[in-house]
Amino acid sequence: MFIREIKKQNPNSDKVFIYHRLIESIRTPKGPRQKVVMNLGQLDLTKDKWKELANRIEQLVHGQDIRLFAGSPGIESLAQHYAQLLIKKRLDESDQDQPDEQTHDFQSVDVNAVSSSKNKTIGPEHVGHNAMKSLGLFELFGRLNFTPYQSDLAALLIIGRLVHPGSERELSRYARQQSALDEILGSDFSHIGHNALYRISDLLFENKDIIEKFLRRRSKEIFSLNETIILYDLTNTYFAGEAEGCKKAKRGRSKQKRHDRPLITLGLVIDESGFVKGSRIFKGNVSEPSTLITIINDIHEQTQKDTPPLLVPRPTVVIDAGIASEDNLTLLREKGFSYIVVSRSKPKDILDDNFIEIKNGVKAQIINQDDEIFLHCISQGKVKKEEAMIAQARTRMEQELKKLGDSLNKKGCVKSYPKILERIGRIRQRYTRVSKGFAVTVSEHEGKATEVKWEFNESKLSKPYDGSYFVRTDRTDLSMEEIWQTYVMLTSVEDAFRCLKSELGLRPNHHSKNDRIEGHLFISVLAYHLLQYIQRHMRDAGLNHRWKTILSWLQMHEVISTSMLKEDGGMIHLRYCTIPTLRQKEIYKALGITSVPLKRKKSAT
Repeated sequence: MFIREIKKQNPNSDKVFIYHRLIESIRTPKGPRQKVVMNLGQLDLTKDKWKELANRIEQLVHGQDIRLFAGSPGIESLAQHYAQLLIKKRLDESDQDQPDEQTHDFQSVDVNAVSSSKNKTIGPEHVGHNAMKSLGLFELFGRLNFTPYQSDLAALLIIGRLVHPGSERELSRYARQQSALDEILGSDFSHIGHNALYRISDLLFENKDIIEKFLRRRSKEIFSLNETIILYDLTNTYFAGEAEGCKKAKRGRSKQKRHDRPLITLGLVIDESGFVKGSRIFKGNVSEPSTLITIINDIHEQTQKDTPPLLVPRPTVVIDAGIASEDNLTLLREKGFSYIVVSRSKPKDILDDNFIEIKNGVKAQIINQDDEIFLHCISQGKVKKEEAMIAQARTRMEQELKKLGDSLNKKGCVKSYPKILERIGRIRQRYTRVSKGFAVTVSEHEGKATEVKWEFNESKLSKPYDGSYFVRTDRTDLSMEEIWQTYVMLTSVEDAFRCLKSELGLRPNHHSKNDRIEGHLFISVLAYHLLQYIQRHMRDAGLNHRWKTILSWLQMHEVISTSMLKEDGGMIHLRYCTIPTLRQKEIYKALGITSVPLKRKKSAT
């Protein structure tokens, strides 16, 4: 092999473009010929080093890794890089001639010269790619006139947010170095930069309404969704920077206590199965209780313009106690919305003898009051949870009080009576759940605290922790079981936002341009569509694992390259998937996909 320099000049410019090719001489029936092995780009290497580089590439590809003289680190690094590219090129070329069925191929190799490299994750990417295909996103991108490479980059953004959430810069690194998604797509992400991903993010957001309508119809067709109950909720995300270019970035109440950063708010409308029907982006300082009606009207009008519109002309809004103020409930009724909410108050005339078990460990009774229904529920699971929380808070507060009392007998510790009272006050602030049950007395002598004593009385706690709660609704047409099941749907919203915020990288937002900021949120929503598709199939198969757990299992499934030195000289190069574990097979079976994401490739030199 040798290297040849190629010079080209644009007819309309004086600029000369220089690049290099790796050439090899081959014998043909018509005599010796020269064949282009691969393009090397432009080498930053003096001409006297070209032959050494070509020889070293040939040694690595053919397994002749014995060197009489140490070469320069720069040449070795280049040779390793180009050798891997050449092996990949030959594997791809040989794959076209491989039979679909594996046949036996016995050869003698040096087991001490077997080496493996280029291992990349393929399990999460395989699952995400299948979800995108099943939801029809690749078909949609074609109708939107995305080029094949733009479609591949869009898949990288969406699947990347699902399996490796982070910034576009981190995603480009992951795509180049760790992920085999490009091999699944038949693309090449080895030279991808984050700017290309920014442009695709803009393109996706430009088509947001079309994509959301398509996904809503598609998921409805696949899973026969009813769309009889619609849930609305909001969450916000903070920015890594100041987001000066975004008009919607405002400082407001942050659930993550990031009051030092501007926020932007995402509103979602979700059906009873947890599938997203639509999303809207609002200013970061919107308040859930004060803007509930405005936001619900806004999102509902948008979804009603879809074809077909939502099946419910009067959606039932399901919200938690934090938003369910009397003013909001009145406004909901005036605007024609029904509601099922966690009640802030108790109904009148509570009876204790009409409870019916509606689920193992949960009993309830209906209390009719005016034109509303209150569902009084008592959950044994909630009782145990509350008891555990109280016991833990009580234990921790007692430990801190004991530690404070013990410090009074140690040299150098604070003993001032006012300071000790101040510290007890701070302890009470940390354990407000049980603070009222503690009667704490501090003995004092000449301005110094001498002893700390306490007693605990559970009956003095602010509310009885008996596992009871009240669900309030104006849907008098629903049965006790239907009301409770609808209330339980709130967990779908909570899970959706938990996934978006933690597992799908909704926060923080690393961008500063307006469209990029909103594009970041939209990509997280698209990744959530994939997640819901995956988890619905998993639940149908009886698998109820969290996505974080599933992801940890899938990440162990890799594609790997193995090189073997043959007894008669030359090398065998293989590219293949590792054998899936039982857990991985279980996931693939639930999704109805193959457990071998890529066909084995083989090349011999």
